[in-house]
Amino acid sequence: MPPKKPAPGKTGQKTARKAPEKKRIRRTPEDAQANILDAAEAILARGGGPAALRLADVARQAGVSHPTILHHFGSREGLVRAINKRAFERLTETAMSETARSSDEGLKATFAAYREGLAQRMVWLMQSKEPPAPGRLDLFEDVVERFHQIRKQFAQPGVVPDIRDSRAVIHLTSLAAFGDALIGPRLRYAGAREAEEREAFERWYGALLDMYLSAKAAKK
Repeated sequence: MPPKKPAPGKTGQKTARKAPEKKRIRRTPEDAQANILDAAEAILARGGGPAALRLADVARQAGVSHPTILHHFGSREGLVRAINKRAFERLTETAMSETARSSDEGLKATFAAYREGLAQRMVWLMQSKEPPAPGRLDLFEDVVERFHQIRKQFAQPGVVPDIRDSRAVIHLTSLAAFGDALIGPRLRYAGAREAEEREAFERWYGALLDMYLSAKAAKK
């Protein structure tokens, strides 16, 4: 019996298959927030500052909806505050670990963080009509306490560092890094030598702090 011929028009044809649907990624609230913050930071890294940060762009970058961002952060200001909080927490970890090995490296990390966007975002938030977020003083006091513990490790036997000095050093360093990020280049007016002059200022400031803290750590 001869083989059965295929029906006309069906030779070589394959049944079209539907493209598999993308599986929806289920994230914990913490992971969802981290994903949105990563997306926002990536956009900020391209330039333009917080004023140019659009939630629609962040949502597209993160692969989420606009309402999802509002659910987690409340507003654009809330998102920028969360970015700053994360930056400050990272700075604390980096600066304190570096300071334990070398005060110069800890200072460099602090000045760099403010210069690379933290100072600009803080100014933008200060101009916002929304009230400051709670918890900022807790972050500052955590840095003070950790720095104070490092001072106690390096103090001479019988010398107890004063936490008021530790608080003043962190306060002054925050102001110095914040101010230098905003107007340092204009004050130096160094042109092509800006990086060199900036590093020289950071070394000078570090030497000033070391001189003060060494005098305080000396046994009386």
